[in-house]
Amino acid sequence: MPRRVLLFGLVALAQLAVPAWMLIGHERVRTEGEVFLFKTAPVDPRDPFRGEYVRLNFEAEQGNWTSPETGATEYARRSAFALLNTDSLGYARVSSLQAERPEEGDYLPVHYWQVDHEGAVNSLELPFDRYYLEEGDGPKTEELLAPDWSNGTPSTPLPAHVVVRILHGGSVITDLVVGGRSIHEWLQDPPGESVPTPTSAPSGS
Repeated sequence: MPRRVLLFGLVALAQLAVPAWMLIGHERVRTEGEVFLFKTAPVDPRDPFRGEYVRLNFEAEQGNWTSPETGATEYARRSAFALLNTDSLGYARVSSLQAERPEEGDYLPVHYWQVDHEGAVNSLELPFDRYYLEEGDGPKTEELLAPDWSNGTPSTPLPAHVVVRILHGGSVITDLVVGGRSIHEWLQDPPGESVPTPTSAPSGS
């Protein structure tokens, strides 16, 4: 076999192996990962639906942490690992940030902005911010997550959270739950004019 043909075959196999390995890793996180519930914040009505996904904001992205890179004076986007725990209601929270990948426990790679040279951090970016949907379902979902403006005053949208599987820093969103129901249930059975806000504890899958 000519050397050029052999080299071409090896390159082609390598290109096929990368997405296959990523798919295997994705499915392993989905099936073996620890379940965390991340409570969403209302969708900004000025940030409209883009494509076939809904852009999500999370309460866990706001808090008060200490940067693992203390002493830095430059205001810049930095990387860290966020250690996770849950609050009294079962929602995920970031307990601390550290520079090195943890050897144990549940964690996520994140980006953050250091506020001052003393290392104060009050916002960060989780590695997921969108939930993909079937074609045409984006606007319907956004209506459930966005406040309803009346006379310049926004109403409180139904409580919502995403169900996320996390394994060794990898993460997969498996469901979006709005008002205690999976978004797939909402899309199959749209709400009427009046939908009561449930008071039951959050559930995951």
